[in-house]
Amino acid sequence: MLPLLRCAFIAVFVLTECVSTETVVGFAGRKVRLPCRTQAAGQGGLEVCWGRGEPSVFNCHNAVINAVGNRVTYRKSYRYSVSSSSSSLSILSSRVADTGYYHCRVQLPGLFNDQIATIHLIIIHPRYWVSPTTEVSLLRDDTSTEILNAPNMTLQYGFTGESGDNSTGPMVARVQSSIKQERANSLLGFIGNTVRASFIVFIPALLLTAAYRFCGTNRRANTDRWLSQTEEENTV
Repeated sequence: MLPLLRCAFIAVFVLTECVSTETVVGFAGRKVRLPCRTQAAGQGGLEVCWGRGEPSVFNCHNAVINAVGNRVTYRKSYRYSVSSSSSSLSILSSRVADTGYYHCRVQLPGLFNDQIATIHLIIIHPRYWVSPTTEVSLLRDDTSTEILNAPNMTLQYGFTGESGDNSTGPMVARVQSSIKQERANSLLGFIGNTVRASFIVFIPALLLTAAYRFCGTNRRANTDRWLSQTEEENTV
């Protein structure tokens, strides 16, 4: 039992640690592209699902689109589309409400073999600015977004009052990263995945143990009954 528990902890730890996180900043009303940076994302014929929020153990949580190769099997809204290899998710006419965590899951054969990437999407209004401390240049065009290698962002907005053509020129966004929040999210995710894996391991083990004891009890009862009958026959 202890080796099974140890394997479950190791499997969940590896699963949690292998989830990479990127942050994408886009502008409201524009097309935003979220990359799925996994080793198997570019392979053809694989089932890939995209969801919102934290990924679950076996599937996509709150799925927005599923695809197998070039064939889309589920789409929550017309605004969601994937590339030919399902290695990126595009959101048309992005909204501030689209801000949050997204994840892609490349489903591979075998238990705990799926590859997962998590993306933190931040949608800001073109006339708003974001305060301190990491400075990043963002191109204000219709399709491009700059990917930040920061795991989690805490935003503070302010109104600039500027007007003009928002399709030209760079915009500097200042983003304040929150490492403590990311560590807390990782810890909560690790605990949740550990509890799920424990149920997956212990429930079958408990059922097998109960079945083994039940069969052993019946076997002993049958053996005792056979011995009693044999003794009675010998006595007669």
